[in-house]
Amino acid sequence: MVRDDPFDEVILLIKFFCPSCGSIFDQTLRPVSCTCGAPLKSSIDWSDLDIDSSASGMWRYRSILPESDPSLSMGEGWTPLVPCRTKDLFYKLEYISPTGSFKDRGAVLVISEAKSLGCDSVVQDSSGNAGSSIAAYAARNGIKATIIVPRDTSDSKKKQIELYGATLEVVDGDRKDAATVAMALAENSFYASHVWNPLFLEGTKTVAFEIWEQLGNRAPDVVVVPAGNGTMLLGVFKGFKELLQRVRIKRLPRIYAVQGAACAPLYARWKDTGETVFSATLAEGIAVAAPPRMKEMLDAIRISRGDVLVVDDESILAEQERLALEEGLLVEPTAAAAPAAERVLRKSGVISERETVVVPLTGSGLKKMPSKRAKKQASPEEGRPLFDASGRRLKA
Repeated sequence: MVRDDPFDEVILLIKFFCPSCGSIFDQTLRPVSCTCGAPLKSSIDWSDLDIDSSASGMWRYRSILPESDPSLSMGEGWTPLVPCRTKDLFYKLEYISPTGSFKDRGAVLVISEAKSLGCDSVVQDSSGNAGSSIAAYAARNGIKATIIVPRDTSDSKKKQIELYGATLEVVDGDRKDAATVAMALAENSFYASHVWNPLFLEGTKTVAFEIWEQLGNRAPDVVVVPAGNGTMLLGVFKGFKELLQRVRIKRLPRIYAVQGAACAPLYARWKDTGETVFSATLAEGIAVAAPPRMKEMLDAIRISRGDVLVVDDESILAEQERLALEEGLLVEPTAAAAPAAERVLRKSGVISERETVVVPLTGSGLKKMPSKRAKKQASPEEGRPLFDASGRRLKA
């Protein structure tokens, strides 16, 4: 069925609840977290997957999304699924989203909620990508945004946030310190959190629906994702779980979560290593020492029969360069962590040659370029101009 207007009002029953104690909350009066401390989850009661092919981006799935303001959309979603040149592997190009990362899928729903509640300001903590996304969608709607980032956030991401007109506050600490400051400021402002607001995951779940549709209405065997606070991991799991519950797929794909070796709390819990002290990693987007949705992340991996892996900074940098040189795909270090782990899984035989694998590439390399240029592409005369202003070749 194709609607005359792809943004006709659709009202679905959405429920907000605590996965820990079972408490249920009103949509407009719900707190940031349950009184027991757990982040809230949401569920939407949909039965018919009415795909509107005339709608742009992820809004082709408006029939299974929360009510939102279509004027905020910048065409987020429906990113290409590109086959790898050498094996049965697909890259989902999330980095070509409006602000350069998959976070736009969730940000548009969170800012839409802020607008519906009449909020004139929002606050959020981020390592950069979610902050850029919230700042952009807030700017589009005339909402004042304050974004709190840790000191190690890349300069390009900080500049991007400021260019959207947001107030940028840098804390002398890590992601946890940034979250503490943001929550304090949120007492007088809407907390547009990509971690605590369950609507964010309603947006990121559309990644799974797109993969399913782009593969010919079937699930892949494996999905490999970077994992910090888990917004991609949990979104992919939520989307495929909804498809499974409505019998659109026969089984869940195995989901493998990837963390930087220096900051891997999910890996520590999954493998029961006892490690509790973590340090910085080149993959700043997943450098989260204490993700609030840890239990949900562990459940997603267990239920999907997946696993947690770690990759070191050297492997991440090598994969960032390889993707650019061999596939023409320029991603930031965080996005390179998952394909680096996929190579490990395939080499070890965990992934077979017959299996279909999807790796979402979550953030653009323009946000954090490789620290060095790959030598095999460098000119032997690099650093010296080869032509003059008129186009004549200069002599050596």
